[in-house]
Amino acid sequence: MDGTHIEIDAKMEDVLEGDGSWRLSTIVKNHQQVKIKLVAALRAIELGFFETAALGSGGDVYTAPTVNTTLSSNSLLGATSISVAANTGLTGSTVIPLVINAGTASEEIALFAPPVTGAGPYSLPVSGTYNGGNGLKQAHSSSNPVQGAASHVITDQSDGNYYTIEVGLGSLYGAAGTTLRVRDCKVETFKRSSKAGGLLMHELEFIGIASTVQGSPATVTLEQHQPFLFTQGVWTVDNVTTGDALNVEQFDIQQKNSLDTGIQTEQLTLAAIIFGGKRDYGVAFDLVFTNTNKIYQTYFGSSAGTTDSQTLYLGNLTLTFTAPDTLQSVSYNILTLAYTKTGLPAMKKDGKHYKLPVSATSIAAPLSGSGSNNAYMLQTTINNTQYSAY
Repeated sequence: MDGTHIEIDAKMEDVLEGDGSWRLSTIVKNHQQVKIKLVAALRAIELGFFETAALGSGGDVYTAPTVNTTLSSNSLLGATSISVAANTGLTGSTVIPLVINAGTASEEIALFAPPVTGAGPYSLPVSGTYNGGNGLKQAHSSSNPVQGAASHVITDQSDGNYYTIEVGLGSLYGAAGTTLRVRDCKVETFKRSSKAGGLLMHELEFIGIASTVQGSPATVTLEQHQPFLFTQGVWTVDNVTTGDALNVEQFDIQQKNSLDTGIQTEQLTLAAIIFGGKRDYGVAFDLVFTNTNKIYQTYFGSSAGTTDSQTLYLGNLTLTFTAPDTLQSVSYNILTLAYTKTGLPAMKKDGKHYKLPVSATSIAAPLSGSGSNNAYMLQTTINNTQYSAY
């Protein structure tokens, strides 16, 4: 999307030789690396990949779906029930979303109404709330997988994998542009943001070690699911879903990885990039001004405070976006959030509403103020149709 770009960063050294000469003798290139910025409204599967890239390798705790079976016979367009081989997870009475033939052209995420009937194969009704009561939207073949959502719980780790990124510049639709392949990239920053009525947006900045020119770009199959929207979000601020949690106009969760980009040996390019061991997670959101809680908490120690206080008010944040299909979702969780700044509302002569810009930082100290440090600074939980760990 707009804002995505690549930059090759070269460092040069001016060389002056001779006694009293004011003329530049030569220029030496000392170093070269690549910076890439990606701006996108990531879909559920894509998002898991980039969250893992940013938070670090080995941080995805994968849980397979409870419902993981196959169709026992063909299913026609408009079918109001399907025949499945197993009944695990299908004996309750709650409407659930399941995906048929995930990752293919005939993928369909539909709502079903357990319990199943029969002794095997089992008959599973399509919920009357799906597709206006008109059954399935597509035909499906026997043996197609029928699955619930996979769960990926991703937390910050000590280091991350290297990634290779290709950037096509005027190389689509038969144009004679160029394709640059950048290897050994790591994520330096990751901003997750959205505003009222908008898309859930993601901005990542990578640093890469070396680049080469490719004859043509690699073939990419894009995910066909829809992006998440701000209106699909549910906020939990300081353990409650009321009050300020209902008055958020926009937000961002900004992550900065302290990369060590100074490991250069005999080559022009870096020998390695490593996480420097420090991660910062900042949160900012704008509230419609309906109460003084965040002002008092930030500067007076609590929502009931009345005088200057050194007490740092600690809260927490959980933000969950759920797609209309109810199978795919993403949730951001910060266990301890230290409120560091709340802007006071500016007077407006036009009578429009006041805004409170709030800034906070994730810290390791537990919310209770005692005991062991938190297990993570940021946890991203994604439910999607990626049926293996990232």
